[in-house]
Amino acid sequence: MIRPLLPDDVPASRQVTYDAMLALGEDMPEDTPEVVARGHARIAHLQQTDPESAWVAEEDGRVVGCSLALVREGMWFLSLLMVDPAHQSRGLGRQLLDASLQTATDRSWILATTDPGALRRYRRAGFDLIPCLTAKGTVDRSLLPATSVRDGTWAERGSFVDDITRHVRGAGLTPDLPYIERMGFRLFVADAGYAILRPAGLVSLAAKDPGTAAELLWTVLAEAPDPVEIDWLAHDQQWAIDVCLEARLPLLKGEGHVFLRGQPPMSPYLPGGALG
Repeated sequence: MIRPLLPDDVPASRQVTYDAMLALGEDMPEDTPEVVARGHARIAHLQQTDPESAWVAEEDGRVVGCSLALVREGMWFLSLLMVDPAHQSRGLGRQLLDASLQTATDRSWILATTDPGALRRYRRAGFDLIPCLTAKGTVDRSLLPATSVRDGTWAERGSFVDDITRHVRGAGLTPDLPYIERMGFRLFVADAGYAILRPAGLVSLAAKDPGTAAELLWTVLAEAPDPVEIDWLAHDQQWAIDVCLEARLPLLKGEGHVFLRGQPPMSPYLPGGALG
């Protein structure tokens, strides 16, 4: 049965997500109380802001799959689509996607894993596949240049982040800024862009021009722990590819790909998996 995701479903949905990512071979953090709380917060946030786009698959009274999407200023983004490993290949992923697509707009997009079933499902739903690379490795600190990037506070720069995001992807972050601030993510700003960093690495980066974006990414490489991982390096993010090559980071087969349906390419932009 596919039904709306309710507040009481948050813990089970988080567990399904964690188990499914492990089954995909993802490098998952240890399942500590902090990691669990972070997963709960992500799902609870979108269940509250976009309940009409939040769904679960239930079998015998147990949540075995979930999907979350968000709509921001005419832009739709699929934040999550996971099915418990023991319940895959039964059509539940397709049913969950169909439920979430009920709120899809003329500008819709997805950050996908490399799971063949998911890629096939998104392509059949009319999304265009944009292949991506991943840069991953240890940064040679002697190569890091000085930048004009500085720390920012959410109280002073939240509206700036919202404006830059709107400029790059056509939709701001207004409903999501309180959640981002609660998560304690670190904010870096330049005159025409920003980067958001969590303890494990980059959350997202956006700028009005490639030069500013490159400065921000150099700062991310300087501040993020090793091994650094930069995902979603699509063909229109050459500025980011150049920085990673200059930093001597290996470019690897992508750990995920972008799917677009009506949403124009977004650059300079490195998105986040939770909020787009």
